[in-house]
Amino acid sequence: MQIHPLSIVWRCALDVSAYLALGQQIEVGEHACPGSDCERRRLGGWSGYWRWVRGPGTGRLWIRRGRCSRCLHSHALLPDFLLERRLDQVEVIGHTLALGIVGGLGMRRVADRLGVPMTTAREWRRRFQLRAPALAAALVAVAVYLDPAAVLLSTDGEAAALEVLGAAWQRSRTRFGERVPGVWRFWSLISGGQALGTNRSPPFARRSGADWMVLIP
Repeated sequence: MQIHPLSIVWRCALDVSAYLALGQQIEVGEHACPGSDCERRRLGGWSGYWRWVRGPGTGRLWIRRGRCSRCLHSHALLPDFLLERRLDQVEVIGHTLALGIVGGLGMRRVADRLGVPMTTAREWRRRFQLRAPALAAALVAVAVYLDPAAVLLSTDGEAAALEVLGAAWQRSRTRFGERVPGVWRFWSLISGGQALGTNRSPPFARRSGADWMVLIP
């Protein structure tokens, strides 16, 4: 049975405040159905829904949906500053993880610094800890696809996953230049918004490593 992702993450050039200001007038560009039997058929507009986003501040933004005329599945079109099923912006999540893993700060101190609930920060850390081996392996595959040079790690565990993310991002920037967003939005983009999802195999582990760039106008 073919499994369809709930969301497609698109490269958004806007910051959150600009996106919020556009309301339902937001334009998301064209996107292809990710279904393997749909031959990359373009998605048609399929209304949308409102959802909340936090960090800094909280606002309600409009998420467009697209629907494939072949398989009839619809997909949420998430801007790359979001992760699927996460209230907070991906930059806030990423900075929380970096401060805890690389900076060595406790989650309570990190949560206070970034203005997020301590229980939320702790849950992000636990989810990342659980997924770190799969994330690191998938990101190594992406990095090597972008540049065949070996990825040399100076650490292991959670820190290694962050280190490989940085390596994949740097190689992507070298190859594609300014088309590539900042490291945390890059993380959302290549993971299909599921960087902290419950699945154990990140979406980009099943991709060629660079085809996420194809749909960027």
